[in-house]
Amino acid sequence: MSHPYRNATRLVAVAAIALAGVAATAAPASAQATVVTFNSLTESSPGSGTRFVGNCHLESGFLFTAVGIPCTGAAAANAFVAGSASSPVFGGGSTPSLLLNAAAATTIDIRRQDGATFDFTSILLAPFDGAATSVTFNGFRAGGDVSRSVTLAGSQAGFAMFSFADLFIGVTGVQIVATNEFGESLVKFDDFSAGVPDVGVVPEPSTVLLLGSGLCIMLVVGRRWGTRA
Repeated sequence: MSHPYRNATRLVAVAAIALAGVAATAAPASAQATVVTFNSLTESSPGSGTRFVGNCHLESGFLFTAVGIPCTGAAAANAFVAGSASSPVFGGGSTPSLLLNAAAATTIDIRRQDGATFDFTSILLAPFDGAATSVTFNGFRAGGDVSRSVTLAGSQAGFAMFSFADLFIGVTGVQIVATNEFGESLVKFDDFSAGVPDVGVVPEPSTVLLLGSGLCIMLVVGRRWGTRA
């Protein structure tokens, strides 16, 4: 007669094998790539090339905030200004870009509206009105904050891409601080690119098949155990 303890041990072993198979073949979580283009911020009047945006701008799930100024209310209204190539002062791009233009704010804060973490991957930058500019990016995350500074030459023509492939990973927010050669916090930015991790892990078809096979084996063993006991 088969011993109940041995049958129980076999049942647990089969279950462990099935669950290990599920863990080994489950599809890893991926990141959804998002690019904030500001292309919806068309000029406010024909030929002007500019549009006053306000103190905060929400696009593609990301909130851009002029730090120190409320998103609503009359105080320091229109901290952000969007401009395109037809603007007499913006220039440097064929699609709208954004500029922080408020004496009461020198920092741009960028976060997910839903509070999720994200990977800041790249951004396009251009000096405003031909002024050499230093730009610092500060990223906030649980494992330790990260920072990187770049310099834009005043002679730079158009936008240049700056990538942060393995630096700003899993951040809760990014802040941008710019200072040009005249002490002004002016810099044009466009195409803010980030990856937002998918929620949950979706098993692959092979995983589902393996799990089903394991459960069937467990059922057979369980029946034999009940018969012999």
